[in-house]
Amino acid sequence: MNNNGEIIRLLKEKEDFISGAEMANTLKITRAAVWKRINILREKGYTIEASPAKGYKLLKSPDLSIEEIRDSISGRSMIIGREIIFFDTINSTNTCAMELAEKGYPDGTIIIADAQTGGKGRLGRKWLSPQGKNLYMSIILRPAILPRDAAILTLMTAVACASAIKRISSIPASIKWPNDLMVSDRKLGGILTEIKADMDRIFHAVIGIGININLGASDMPDEIKACATSIKNETGNVLSRTKVAVEILREMDKWYSILLNSGKKPIIEEWLKLSCTIGRAVKVTVGNNVFTGIAGTIDEEGMLMLKLPDNTFKKISAGDVIILR
Repeated sequence: MNNNGEIIRLLKEKEDFISGAEMANTLKITRAAVWKRINILREKGYTIEASPAKGYKLLKSPDLSIEEIRDSISGRSMIIGREIIFFDTINSTNTCAMELAEKGYPDGTIIIADAQTGGKGRLGRKWLSPQGKNLYMSIILRPAILPRDAAILTLMTAVACASAIKRISSIPASIKWPNDLMVSDRKLGGILTEIKADMDRIFHAVIGIGININLGASDMPDEIKACATSIKNETGNVLSRTKVAVEILREMDKWYSILLNSGKKPIIEEWLKLSCTIGRAVKVTVGNNVFTGIAGTIDEEGMLMLKLPDNTFKKISAGDVIILR
């Protein structure tokens, strides 16, 4: 645990002031070092009151704190989050993660940004990424799986995100094949998986996660208001992005370990439980082709088994799905 994280923990444990001397003694550092760390935390958005007689008191924490994310997962035997890199603003966390993966950054490295200027969705679409509102995060993975099984990484991430959101917010989050997080048929978030592989192995994969957390209706462009939502819109409350990030990282680590140790089956079984697609009438656009039918199930490679009107099945490996009401 770094000193910044330890100081945050000490400040949060005290409802009132805590003296610089007590913090210095607890952390085995000088009072001057405590003062320096306090000023660093203020620069990172923490509001800390100082009194010569009483010490320091935490008044307000930033909505997104990398210090607290690191502190919350430190000491755990986690693959996901071994290294966390933060940017105030970046073009795209996925683009950055792919570049870092090429440089050899390890399995489980996380890139988080407060804002993106070129956030990416599927099929080259732009992902709305304003500052101070949502979670934009990419994860570098180096899984020992075959390239044909790469779709399981998207399914795994969807399971982790939906499970985390349900736990932390009580929102009944579900998954629309292949990569959307949904609430009441409105999009809450999305997942973008990019890989570098040859015929026999995956060199690295990058999983991009975008979750609408504190985005208000007034923040949304007109073209997405009818089909998008956020945790704030669903609950009426502002939720800490730090808490959401920590919960997702813990769930990601859990399900990644399951994938590596037990294979795909547990992930597919959980995905089916969380799916809002299976059993429903859908329209699927694949390139210039459009198919309608009933979403049957997904196979072991993550392909959608679409039951067509003539009762035959068509395997869909990728496409845009619209759920028909």
